[in-house]
Amino acid sequence: MAARKKKELTPQQGVEKVLAEREKSRTIYFPVRHFSPVCAWHLKKLIHEVQPVGVLVEGPEDATELIEYMVHEDTRAPFTIFSSYVDKKNLFGLNGTLSPSEDVPARYRGWWPMTEYCPEYVALKEGAAVGAKLGFIDIPLPGTIPFNHVPRQEINQVVEDRHLAESQYFDALRRGQRRRSFDEFWNANFEVAGFSSDTDQFMKAVLLFAWCARFAGVDPNAEDPYAALEADGTLAREAHMKYCLDAFLKENPEGTVIVVTGAFHSVALPTTKKKKAKYKKDANLETLLTSHSYHALAHLYSLNRLPNYGQVVWDQMQGQIEQPFNAAALQLAIQVMRDARSHDEGVSTADAVGTYKAALNLATLRGNGEVTLEDLGDAVQMGYVKGDRRIKGTVIEKSTREILIGTRLGRVTSAAGQAPLIRDYYEQCRAYKLDITGVSKTVRCDIHKQEAHRLKSAFLHQANHLSIPMFGVLDSGGWNSTYSHYKGPDLVTGENMHLIGETWAVRWQEKVDDRLLELSDRGSGVAAAAGDLLKEQLIAAQGNAEDTTRLLLKCAQMMLLDLFDDVLDAVEDAIVVDAAFDHLVKALSDFVVLHTYRDALATQGHARMLNTIVTVYNRALGVLPGIANADSSGANDQTKLLLDRLQSLVRISLTFEGTDLDRVHLIERIHEMVGDPDGAPILRGAGFGILFSFGATREKVVTRELSGYLMGPPERVVQAGAFLEGLFMSSKSIFMGSPRLLRAINQVLAELDWDTFRILLPDLRRAFTQFIPSEIDQISVKVSEEIGLDEAPSPDEPVPEALQRVSAQADARVTALLDQWI
Repeated sequence: MAARKKKELTPQQGVEKVLAEREKSRTIYFPVRHFSPVCAWHLKKLIHEVQPVGVLVEGPEDATELIEYMVHEDTRAPFTIFSSYVDKKNLFGLNGTLSPSEDVPARYRGWWPMTEYCPEYVALKEGAAVGAKLGFIDIPLPGTIPFNHVPRQEINQVVEDRHLAESQYFDALRRGQRRRSFDEFWNANFEVAGFSSDTDQFMKAVLLFAWCARFAGVDPNAEDPYAALEADGTLAREAHMKYCLDAFLKENPEGTVIVVTGAFHSVALPTTKKKKAKYKKDANLETLLTSHSYHALAHLYSLNRLPNYGQVVWDQMQGQIEQPFNAAALQLAIQVMRDARSHDEGVSTADAVGTYKAALNLATLRGNGEVTLEDLGDAVQMGYVKGDRRIKGTVIEKSTREILIGTRLGRVTSAAGQAPLIRDYYEQCRAYKLDITGVSKTVRCDIHKQEAHRLKSAFLHQANHLSIPMFGVLDSGGWNSTYSHYKGPDLVTGENMHLIGETWAVRWQEKVDDRLLELSDRGSGVAAAAGDLLKEQLIAAQGNAEDTTRLLLKCAQMMLLDLFDDVLDAVEDAIVVDAAFDHLVKALSDFVVLHTYRDALATQGHARMLNTIVTVYNRALGVLPGIANADSSGANDQTKLLLDRLQSLVRISLTFEGTDLDRVHLIERIHEMVGDPDGAPILRGAGFGILFSFGATREKVVTRELSGYLMGPPERVVQAGAFLEGLFMSSKSIFMGSPRLLRAINQVLAELDWDTFRILLPDLRRAFTQFIPSEIDQISVKVSEEIGLDEAPSPDEPVPEALQRVSAQADARVTALLDQWI
């Protein structure tokens, strides 16, 4: 572990001690910040000057065997070392914490991205050019897991510089220089200023900063001032790095070794005691090399990395430009201008010139030798945004971000092999003749007639399930769909089931490979990965009949037939324990869809399907009476959902032809449900309407129930509207053909006091929205007949008594309201 005596040294003494290792142990500790072009620039010069026997780099030790492919002439950055570990044996005890259950292994992932200007990659390329032996010296992914567990679904590890940025020493410097962030501080003091320094001066400056960031301000009286570094694994990693270095020096007794690590580690490694990390080689660990993109790199770091900026600066350095940062700023300002124009933003060449001049002025004002990234960003806002930045700045901000991130896609030599999932994906794209050039294409699948189209459809559904970004946007409208890239029958939502074919918008993007890489630990093929994700979702849905049946539909839609029986087992288990009526009826509806669509899903021969349909139907009937206890508000979303499910259950009982469903039992259960006078009125109304439609109750019974609401106390009266709404939704015919029911409604409404009527009116209006205009006209005629207005009145005859009575009541209410206003 790191020696505790370092705090007794002055910063200058500490740095000299690190530099003295060149003579003492043949070791040069070169400090870097990850993705720093200037660090890479000086490191390149140092390697060619020293001609080292070895170059050792911070990176997972098990990736050393991949270095030959990284430095291969056919490999082009960006690319990444990617490690994944699936804890199938629950060695770290986090299965069920970082995964849905203990049966689902936790997944851990690590990325070590490389760009052309990444110091670690430059060290390897230039080391290979001078014939040095190359190696990685950090702990592989499994050795870091005990230090990195966090409460989220997946653990992702990336290289970063947070220890420097979080130090009290840096914060004091930042405030003294009035810098807004660590990036702004670093770019001014080490990128721009560091380029004009010689390599020795640059190394000393970075080591001095790192030394103070690590050791200045450490409380010597603290029980263990390094406890935080021990807890996050920093000390264990450094001890392993030192172990690897000592082993290399022992094997190579002659020549200088350059050790390239983050600066925070460089100042501690000379006095760190070596100790090999404890981790076992495991078949569940996979470390591979794969292409990467600038977009993925930026996303990996939550958009805190702008890789194209570093690339442009590096290109200027490689071109021996005297002021590479200024040249890069001018080039990028022009690119932002062009991108903004492509989005119809009015930015001129004169604006670009003004923006560059503003960037130079900001750099001078802030004491920067050249234009930094922050100077450029502020100048772009000043020069290109016309008006209020909050209103007009969105397009410019987006263009700036896109240009600074870039679109470069890397390539890895074929000699390195390829992740099986990536290989399978592209093989299937070729087999199904799917375009992978980035051009938008429309793909159609006739799933009812052609087996090849069914297989292609299954592959596209698998890719969609895995969120592989290979889809475009269909530009035709006029239909409802869950996906903007898909038009066709959607089994999961039940939409567009009248369509007989599928239409997909396919457009390959560079992000496809990045997503496939993230998924590579789920299986060797797209179907296997989709199945693995489905099984994980199935465990999360355990005990829920609706959710498990939805996954069964997805399983069939993706033609993962090897999983079908297992998923059906989970559905049947859920049916037994799930007592939610809405879940069970939705599951029943999905089974009906699956049975109806079976010829297109290759599930037509499944013998258990009809038995399961009967089981879930009977289970839904068993819990049906309990829905009467739902919220009594007619507008309640849950009540409306139950009402919809009740109607679905009745419809299925009447229309399903695959097997006999017991309607007598259904009627008995609805009788039980409506028998509770305190039940939800909208559900009771619907129940009576269904019973009337089945001929299982009479008009006078329904009329009596309605009268029970209308003639009851005020709190009962206001529920009449919900009762009528449910009644009309399930059986309008009972009202259209029932003078008794109409008479009861009219009689009670006429006798209600005004306050009660006013409260009831919105529910009555909603109830009558179930009728179409022609039906409303018919009802109006019946009401007119009921109150004695069956013929048009003659102007020469006296006003009928009934109309006089109604008019008098209306006049009295209007007068009362006017009196309140006056």
